[in-house]
Amino acid sequence: AHGLLDAYLVTAAEVPEDARPVGLRPPRVRDAAGEFRDAYAPREGEALLIRPDGYLSGRFHPAVPERLAAHLRRTFA
Repeated sequence: AHGLLDAYLVTAAEVPEDARPVGLRPPRVRDAAGEFRDAYAPREGEALLIRPDGYLSGRFHPAVPERLAAHLRRTFA
């Protein structure tokens, strides 16, 4: 993404602090008030790509890195 992308792991408030998928180390944000859940209705194991204006750019279920990378290549080409 040529430095134009910020990635975060958003988890529900009840997910333990040390729970992260293997290999992922982006900053973690806890959805303590459920606002992210209410706005985007993510499913377990899904990756969401959200534009800076809050609109959903992509929904990847299951969160397969190759599908996300292909979408980003089209976006940042």
